[in-house]
Amino acid sequence: MPSPASYTSPRSLGIAASVLLGLTGAAALWNAAAVLALGTSPDSAAGLALLGAGGVGEVLLTAATAVVFIMWLYRVRVNAEVIYPHGHQRGRGWAVGAWFLPFVNLYLPWRITTDVWQASGPAGEHGVPQPVPATVVNAWWSTWIAGLLLARMPAQATVAASEFCTAAAAVLAILVVRRLTAMQERHAQAARAVAAFPAYWAPAGRS
Repeated sequence: MPSPASYTSPRSLGIAASVLLGLTGAAALWNAAAVLALGTSPDSAAGLALLGAGGVGEVLLTAATAVVFIMWLYRVRVNAEVIYPHGHQRGRGWAVGAWFLPFVNLYLPWRITTDVWQASGPAGEHGVPQPVPATVVNAWWSTWIAGLLLARMPAQATVAASEFCTAAAAVLAILVVRRLTAMQERHAQAARAVAAFPAYWAPAGRS
């Protein structure tokens, strides 16, 4: 049985994830340019060397980004239980495990992120979160999946398109990280403000 949820700021992990996502997106753009340039000069040794170096760099950055991003997602998933414990369709462990199951990883990470996004919305009546459009979450996931599908096609144009999708998905993922982190931090600030004024405190002039 999981331990009780407690809030921990996701800000540091969010910053690290955003930086790595930006570097991964830049590497993807580099590779897209290299693929297109190689198309005009297929026998260019320099072009092949640049593409090879870019490919290795992107793989390493993607691996590092995946680790930090999943750590961040797990953190905000646990925080979401503190903010609003209802409405989560899967346990917190799925924020990690969902990425490693074939086919399941094409849907469940998006579902978990969407649940966390909704749970982290501004508090409404009786503490129920107000609906927040998850447009950026949907755009990020759709673009990332499109990149994965394009990468499985051998044509040069689709390989370049896949890299462009990867770069776009990285930018959208940064927006998801920044906005969701900010949403949760606003809840934490509100909770600290309430804690600073105990229930027995009364404004001047009242008994």
